[in-house]
Amino acid sequence: MGIKKIFINILFALAVALPLALMESNYAFSRSDYSVEKVAVSEPQPMPLGLSTSTPDLLDIISRKASLTASMPKAGRKLSDTIDEIALKYGVSPALVKAVIRVESNFDPNAVSNMGAVGLMQVLPSTARRVGVRNPYDMHSNIRAGVKYLRELLDMFDDDEALALAAYNSGPAQVQKYGNIPPFKETRVFVSQVMHYYRTYLN
Repeated sequence: MGIKKIFINILFALAVALPLALMESNYAFSRSDYSVEKVAVSEPQPMPLGLSTSTPDLLDIISRKASLTASMPKAGRKLSDTIDEIALKYGVSPALVKAVIRVESNFDPNAVSNMGAVGLMQVLPSTARRVGVRNPYDMHSNIRAGVKYLRELLDMFDDDEALALAAYNSGPAQVQKYGNIPPFKETRVFVSQVMHYYRTYLN
């Protein structure tokens, strides 16, 4: 094999490997601004040998993939206008409400948890009564109860969405006790998943 051909092969290998290595070193996936873990990100290094820096942005690729896998179920699309109307009435982001519903029930209005939470937003009947909703088994009433409760939690925690979500899952007393997202795996996973879908629906 000639020197020229060897040199061309080396350049080709670098053109494939270096952009991937660069992206891996500079990309740290953070679930949300409230992610518990903070991953150090190294400074970008100059691309050697004059290779093109027009490699597709890894975050864009992941975002597009997430949008496909997290696309709203058919039932959710049918309820979208209703969710928007109720959410905006109480000053809550419709995308946040849809994200909560996605994680809580996957848009199944008949979902019931082993703790007795019901419906799209998995609201306890006692919580529904406390926020002035009589029938949490009705889809629209369930959304209204969940949104009103979420609004209360956002007010309680100064519009900090992550803390409000943690309180939605584990109760406000636990968030107040720890002064942050409680160290419960279920709660942290819940907050992470909701924030993931929240960003997806916002986009």
